[in-house]
Amino acid sequence: MKKLIPILFLLFSLNSFSQIYFSFPDSSAVWRIRTDVDDGWTSSIVGYTDYFLNGDTTINSILYTKMYKSFHGGAYNIDTANAFYFGALRESNKRVLFFPDTNMQGPYLGNFCYNWIYPNTPNYSEELLLYDFNAGVGDTVQYFHLDSSYIIINSIDSVLIQGQYRKRYNYSGLYNSGVACGIYSSFNYVEGIGNIYEGPFNLWTYYFENSDFLRCFEDENVLYTNVGDCSLFGVGIEEQFNENNLKMYPNPVSSNLTIELIDFNKSFKAQIYLTDITGKEVYATSINQSINTIDVSSFKSGLYLLKIVSDNGEVKSSLVSIQ
Repeated sequence: MKKLIPILFLLFSLNSFSQIYFSFPDSSAVWRIRTDVDDGWTSSIVGYTDYFLNGDTTINSILYTKMYKSFHGGAYNIDTANAFYFGALRESNKRVLFFPDTNMQGPYLGNFCYNWIYPNTPNYSEELLLYDFNAGVGDTVQYFHLDSSYIIINSIDSVLIQGQYRKRYNYSGLYNSGVACGIYSSFNYVEGIGNIYEGPFNLWTYYFENSDFLRCFEDENVLYTNVGDCSLFGVGIEEQFNENNLKMYPNPVSSNLTIELIDFNKSFKAQIYLTDITGKEVYATSINQSINTIDVSSFKSGLYLLKIVSDNGEVKSSLVSIQ
């Protein structure tokens, strides 16, 4: 009987683990993309693109999170001055849906496949499927706006990101051979992030000699990076505090932001820095107590970076959405 106890405990633990689901971000998040060109002879960086979430919008009486897009030549600060509204995201029954901006034209679309297929810009009057995290192994996920191209989920495994396992959906793409482009690659997407190699819209894009590469992703809960020099605001993240020892709430926030250090001791000292999305420092203070409050009611609505730096060099960095 004693031998059964560890086995039963293990089965219970595995079952509990399998029930964890990481939803797609719905308040603040940034995907940083690098576009490369390779003509078979040379390879070079074309530029950088940032997708970021900020604020809500209602379309057809349904609540969405607004997504913005920014093109720029540098690898660091997000260029909000030239960012434009790109569309809106929402998640329903583990399906991530995207409603493109109805005013998008020409180059603002990027290399979306349906813009290459059709001679005229389609009428963006409905939401489009981006990811289906409700799909199982062997399921077909169809993309009607790509002339009914579809993917097949070959397997589902997990990937370890910042100490937590997230489900990874591995798929192969099939497409209607009668159109100019379609889903033809075999890749994967991950809970709460999307494609961790090419960015959120890899399923929809078509390139000739070009390719997208996800440099990093960050929301309130996680930082995922594919390159060591990727920084959302031009600052490095050398080492993070233990996630269990730090709480920050609420997020999004409109008045008072509370920062709580769980295992606080009197010898601990640190500085708090709040930086807007352009990289400008808007707030700084020293902390030497377990619970600290910042009044953000006078700050302009938008996405900010909160950075806590201890005297011994430890760093905690997280996105904050001020509304």
